[in-house]
Amino acid sequence: MKIEKLIELAEKIKDKELKEKVIEFLKNPKLSNEEIIYPSSNPEEIPSSLNSHHSKEGGHIEHTTSVTELAIKLAEHFEKFYGVKINYDYLIAGALLHDWMKIYHFTKSQGIWKHSGCLIDHAVLTACELYARGFPEEVIHIVEAHGGDLGQTAARPQTIEALIVFYADIMDAAIESFIAPKEQAKIFLISEEE
Repeated sequence: MKIEKLIELAEKIKDKELKEKVIEFLKNPKLSNEEIIYPSSNPEEIPSSLNSHHSKEGGHIEHTTSVTELAIKLAEHFEKFYGVKINYDYLIAGALLHDWMKIYHFTKSQGIWKHSGCLIDHAVLTACELYARGFPEEVIHIVEAHGGDLGQTAARPQTIEALIVFYADIMDAAIESFIAPKEQAKIFLISEEE
């Protein structure tokens, strides 16, 4: 999958300013803080993780696309079933950007993906960058609250959009891990000697 698929999903954002910010961030995820220097990897190449879900070349874009499309479908269901009002602009922006700064977490050396040594969690790093770029608080919150189990994230989901992205992320990771070939993860595991 290519970044163009994510830009196509970003085009669904109705708020022109937010849409432009999301597309710019997808195309140019450079860190604003010049004191923090990590090599950036190509988002189309990196895995989404090293030894769990989407741990394959290109897994990052595949996971991001799936989470965004799943979040939209979940939102449509809950809107129809419960009559809840959902801000699709925030939902799509948050889903598209929830893992975006993983490009600073993974680096490839001698054909093996490794952790770069970045000390800041990808969700926190992304949330900080969104704050620096003037994104809406609601989108920053979706990103900040997306990872891990409830209670183990930087923040607990406090909006319907954040909760939907949180569960879309967990569901996609769990399903892909269940159906992915077991050999896939072995390609990216790092030996203790390295």
